[in-house]
Amino acid sequence: MVEPILSQGYGYGFALGVGSGFAILMVTISKLLSKFMGQVQNSERFSTASRNVSSGLIASSTVSAWTWPATLLLSGTWSYVYGVSGAWLYAVGGTVQITLFAFLALQIKRQAPTAHTVSETIYIRFGKAGHLVYLCYCAATNVMVSSLLLLGGSQAFAAATGMHTVAASFLIPVTVVVYTALGGLKATFISDWVHTVIIYVILIVTAYTVYCSSNLIGSPGKMWDLLKAAQEVFPSASGTSYLSFKDKDMILLTWSVMLGGLSSVFGDPGYSQRAIASSSKSVFWGYMMGAICWMIIPFALGSSAGLACRALITNPASVTYPNPLSAEEVGASLPFIYGLAAIFGKSGAAAGLVMLEMSVTSATSAELIAFSSITTYDMYRTYVNPKATGKQLIRSSHISVIFFGLFMAVLAVVFNYCHVTVGWLLSFVGIVLNPEVPAVTLSLFWPKMTRLSLVIGVPMGTVTGIVCWIGATYHYAGGIVDRNTLMTTEATFIGNIVSLFSSLIYIVAISLIRPGNKFDLNTFKWELNAADDIDSEEQEALELTAKDDKLLHAQTWLSLFINVFLFLGVYVVLTCALYGWGGDLSKGSFTAFMVVMLIWLLLAALYIILTPLWQGRHAIKTVVLGMLDRVPSRIDDSSVQQLNSSDEHNSKKSARLSEKVTTVSGETDRS
Repeated sequence: MVEPILSQGYGYGFALGVGSGFAILMVTISKLLSKFMGQVQNSERFSTASRNVSSGLIASSTVSAWTWPATLLLSGTWSYVYGVSGAWLYAVGGTVQITLFAFLALQIKRQAPTAHTVSETIYIRFGKAGHLVYLCYCAATNVMVSSLLLLGGSQAFAAATGMHTVAASFLIPVTVVVYTALGGLKATFISDWVHTVIIYVILIVTAYTVYCSSNLIGSPGKMWDLLKAAQEVFPSASGTSYLSFKDKDMILLTWSVMLGGLSSVFGDPGYSQRAIASSSKSVFWGYMMGAICWMIIPFALGSSAGLACRALITNPASVTYPNPLSAEEVGASLPFIYGLAAIFGKSGAAAGLVMLEMSVTSATSAELIAFSSITTYDMYRTYVNPKATGKQLIRSSHISVIFFGLFMAVLAVVFNYCHVTVGWLLSFVGIVLNPEVPAVTLSLFWPKMTRLSLVIGVPMGTVTGIVCWIGATYHYAGGIVDRNTLMTTEATFIGNIVSLFSSLIYIVAISLIRPGNKFDLNTFKWELNAADDIDSEEQEALELTAKDDKLLHAQTWLSLFINVFLFLGVYVVLTCALYGWGGDLSKGSFTAFMVVMLIWLLLAALYIILTPLWQGRHAIKTVVLGMLDRVPSRIDDSSVQQLNSSDEHNSKKSARLSEKVTTVSGETDRS
């Protein structure tokens, strides 16, 4: 049994007090934008944020959406268990997932600028059968990611404060549901920025205190000495040094999580929602800068709080002194909380809870919007009411947000009572859902992919991955297959990699063996329609000029170069070289490593904090002057614009469709 480091009052106070404060703030901001910027909450703005979000907000939103509780908890735990390699490999693996997704984001913006969800493109290309298969995977990803968020948050709150996991599972998301339902995607972006700023501020204070001013550590050299000493007293389970990268379990674990996490990025509608919401000039820089700025969060947190927990294990300041953390405490991913407590006392543990609160609420908001989008546009408008008005669509979105908020809380409770941990679920997700990665990628890039390959190849990939996972568990765990042995590092690695690449093979093979008509990828532009409540601002954002298309094409090649460098150069070659070398980092090398981390952290924080403010300076000025009664309200004017632009947009759409109908009708693969 884990002894809580804080009282229950901290847990309930953060879940209700901090959450309520953010709900009030976000609702107020949404009202101000509506009143002074003319941004009336119609169905298009609720789901797409008018498709003109700047790169700064896209970057901060990407950082926020990918900073799960698991990011904070596991980066600290991996650093405590494996040493200096833990935080670095978690950071690089997670960053690769985001930069690889940039390919998909750019293609979405090029080929489907009017889409509300990626699933809509699947319906156009593969018809009802392909759409329903992909929708099952897409919704399952949404559900599993949401469960991971609440599972990590509720378990950490319960372990650190003694708060009941059921109470945490329901109270943490309740305030998020309020401001998400009222503010839509734009409120989510603003909320993401605020949450991310708070996380960066706490992280900067933590890292610079640990390595610059703490009486317990105070310098990278002292940290190096303490880790050496800790290895002598409490050696690592693998027998290698905490200053070395030579640990087979660590390498296999990071690859399992990286491969498994591909499905939670490529298949999660929350990530594609950012590509849809961004302007064509912002999508590349938004995702790339978001990836670079996110990478430092697990790297810095694990290298400061996680390593501090290990380095101070023989110091009376340690929460568990004179013993190391128990298996239950490590399983609850408490090293980063304990590391903060060792450096700052109870206030440090409270700061860790604030970071967890920020991570779970901001990412939950994105998942709520994502689920509402697929239920509204892929289910309600596609199968229930194809002629739904804007008012009906936004009503469906509101209902979906409320329903999903309740559902994810219930599911988190179920996982808690089944004793499922964040690490277990994170490894399991990819084995089941990885086949959607090649499916959605090829559907947007490869004109020869067929409906049959999607309907058969994707489920076959899941079945193959599960069979190989269980078979590998039986082999590596001595013939025992249960909940614990299924997490054998070799087995999860095999399950994830087989699930991902077998589905790719199945899709390509079936498409070549039973070929269909070659699909014109430009079809998406003509068959995806906006709702009838679109206004002039949103209509303008729908138009993709030749200049924009050329820019997106060039950025696709730049994205390829960045991914080759990061994936092959950093994640494969550098990691293999460090693993093969097997030696400890010298004190000078470790010091340089931490200095780079500190500089990187500061620059990333400045970019995420200041860029959205600069890019949104005109809107901020308008709202501030409006609050001071120096500019008139624009809500009435926008309503008139909305009616006029809707008619104009629909007439343009009809003209384009009539021009394209003869070409498109013979090229779609829906039969």
